[in-house]
Amino acid sequence: MPTSRARSAIFATMLIGTTLSACATPQAVASLSEVQKSAEQGQVVLVPVTAQTLPPPPPSTASFPPTFLGAGEFDYDQLGPGDRLNVRIWESGSASVFAPESGGGTDLGEVTVDESGQIYIPYAGRVRVSGLTISQARSNIIGRLRTVVANPQVDIRAADRRSALVSVQGDAAKTGSFPIVRGRTRLGELLAEVAPSQKSPEMLKVTVRRDGQAATVRLADIYANPALDIALRPGDSIIVNEDVQNVTVLGAAGLQGQIRIPERDFSLIAALGQARGINADAADPRAVFVLRAPEQPGAPPVAYQFDMRRPESIALANRFVMRDNDAILISNAPFAQVRQTLTAIAQGLSGFRSAITVVP
Repeated sequence: MPTSRARSAIFATMLIGTTLSACATPQAVASLSEVQKSAEQGQVVLVPVTAQTLPPPPPSTASFPPTFLGAGEFDYDQLGPGDRLNVRIWESGSASVFAPESGGGTDLGEVTVDESGQIYIPYAGRVRVSGLTISQARSNIIGRLRTVVANPQVDIRAADRRSALVSVQGDAAKTGSFPIVRGRTRLGELLAEVAPSQKSPEMLKVTVRRDGQAATVRLADIYANPALDIALRPGDSIIVNEDVQNVTVLGAAGLQGQIRIPERDFSLIAALGQARGINADAADPRAVFVLRAPEQPGAPPVAYQFDMRRPESIALANRFVMRDNDAILISNAPFAQVRQTLTAIAQGLSGFRSAITVVP
């Protein structure tokens, strides 16, 4: 039977063997050589980024179609089908048609403009008011009543304007139907009421649907370009959506995980800044990659390579615009892997010495 010292020696030998096997500790992410090998095998398209290979940024602005841009402001004073009006009529003279006493007034209550654009007034019949202002509608009714009422006076007040509505949907702070009224005749005025927190207007998309057409612009562009602050028209549908985009950071960065893209021209340098930079103790500065899905189905992904040892690469990284679902991969430096191996060996030798020490 082996002695206690022999058993300890056997244990130490096993410990050293285990430690040496740690020399093949796998890396957390692909190394520069592994990415290059994948490129040689056609699994990725490796693009060392230079001034000539830097991909162009996506278009920064969009616009509305000419029919939207050229539409004039809607006359919100005009009446239309669906509007509900409060109508009151006064008359003077001995012949009283509406009121039992001379000079009395009659409240007709709410009168709705029908689909043909008309309302019904007793003794005047059906009177067209669609397309008219309240003042014009009043004059029309008075003209019709003069044949049956002495010196008629008519008061009309809007109870509910339903003919000039726009709808708001999506991620707006307030959704529903909104009438086009004074102070709410243009898109910007409506968005000031219904848009959510506007700390990042570049990441808010505004879609306008009108007459079978639809176009999307950024809220920041509407604020920056007065031409995009289009006039609202009845029946417009406004959809407000927060543009949620993310970038994933992997490897030797200060912080790994998903990063929210907070602005339209979010650069690689800005993304690395949010990830607390490159880990100086572990990263290979030659091997900072941006992995991007191919534009053509079935094509291999593209790996844009930056050599952060070179100042020009840092300048290019500041111009490289990140896209939704991009992945930033920062490879470990070769010495980092060696350091991990040496640390494992040191820990194994420490265990060996402890095992020998406890032997009587």
